Amino acid sequence: MLSRKALTVASLSTLVCSTPGAVAQEAFDGAKFLEYSRTTRDNYISTAAGMAGVIATQNRPDQAKCIDRWVAENSANGFEPALDVMRKQPKFHPLGVLLAVLQKSCGSFKY
Repeated sequence: MLSRKALTVASLSTLVCSTPGAVAQEAFDGAKFLEYSRTTRDNYISTAAGMAGVIATQNRPDQAKCIDRWVAENSANGFEPALDVMRKQPKFHPLGVLLAVLQKSCGSFKY
């Protein structure tokens, strides 16, 4: 069985490798992310949140349910809570922003 650290690294690697080329560059930040189409942003956020939920299922099932609920509640509005933070803090990486937003809503990812 894979360790949590290996699963986290694999999840993050999948995100970096499966999104547009700019993601792999150091210059990728919230400002660049906000330039993407809504479909691209929605796919990125739903995939990243989904992976956080998968990791949470192995550690805190109640947190996984909260993450699933957050995705369901925010998908129609384009994940506005995360985008709002990116607009206010455009120099941070979108994944870091999303994890901070999820942590605020659903609790710490320290397992």
